Amino acid sequence: MDLDQLHFSPAQLADLYRSNLVLVPGKEQAVVLPTSPVRQQEAGPLPAAPAAPVFMGRFEKKILWVIHAPGQAYLADADFEFLSQILTACKLNMDDVALLNNAAQQQPLREILEQLQPKAVLFCGVPHTSLPFAMQEYLLYPHQQRQYFVSDELSQLRNDKTSKSKLWLALKEILAL
Repeated sequence: MDLDQLHFSPAQLADLYRSNLVLVPGKEQAVVLPTSPVRQQEAGPLPAAPAAPVFMGRFEKKILWVIHAPGQAYLADADFEFLSQILTACKLNMDDVALLNNAAQQQPLREILEQLQPKAVLFCGVPHTSLPFAMQEYLLYPHQQRQYFVSDELSQLRNDKTSKSKLWLALKEILAL
């Protein structure tokens, strides 16, 4: 993965850089103390910011490709190569889509969809219990100004011509090819 493709939330950045980035030897570091003490009971804990979804790609065309691959960051090499071939056939590349591994996310899929606001969502091998609403495989669902499509895992699609053709027909309609 290229470092330019890493996305950090403001909370993650603040956590990474809690103190100064550069300490100069011999120079005193200023410490700012609050003027009035704040008790924990009065202030209460700050609400946790929702974790930003972690995905691969730049998401320029607002196409979200959701997979379910427990124990992996994204995809196995053969599946990633197959996905790249699909994108190339559609005149797309990884800059146009966001590849999101649902198994590696900390927040529910509904919240991720709300945050990212994709125009099209393709689910590959995602358990039906994780889907935002009930959907059958290999049917295109227009819902809330989005197109949804559910299919088998990419590893299964690679070897099944019928399933591949159903995916291709859906992609043609979604992308107006």
